[in-house]
Amino acid sequence: MAKLADVLSAIDPLGFDPKRTKVIARRLSEAGAIPSGGPARAPELSDTDTLRLIVSIATATKLRLADHDLDSYASLLPAGTVIPDDAPGSIPPTSFDALELLVEMARGGDSDARRSTVEFVRGWPEIVINRPSGVSRFRAAGANAEHWERPGHRTATTVPVRVIADILDEVFGKVN
Repeated sequence: MAKLADVLSAIDPLGFDPKRTKVIARRLSEAGAIPSGGPARAPELSDTDTLRLIVSIATATKLRLADHDLDSYASLLPAGTVIPDDAPGSIPPTSFDALELLVEMARGGDSDARRSTVEFVRGWPEIVINRPSGVSRFRAAGANAEHWERPGHRTATTVPVRVIADILDEVFGKVN
């Protein structure tokens, strides 16, 4: 567990506006998406909470919708396809599960995971994981991952997985 202030200072290398990041953290805390502190006690976040915060910062279109956007993006499905309950455990059922697994592999030293990037598309709910071995697209249920959801520009924030892994290692210590 790490104090929110330590997490906020550690995610500065991602290049997001620190003031906006604090507002998003407060919004997530108020919504119960990340822990809130108590009287005279700062919130303490786990590595999963920190990853939730990073996803929310990268995807929030409007500050007041940060918790809603986090829920939408974290529950995206591989290629827009619902994964059945009896599927192998190696197939992550949601984008957040896949992202958490990828970051965990990068923290463990997997070179392919460390060379991967994550694109958080803001024009419509989509997360794209670019690995050296291929691309995984996560979309809403029933969405065609082969096509853009809307006409016009596709705006995305790309974050290297190694940077997320290094941030988590800095705050929570190395994973063996």
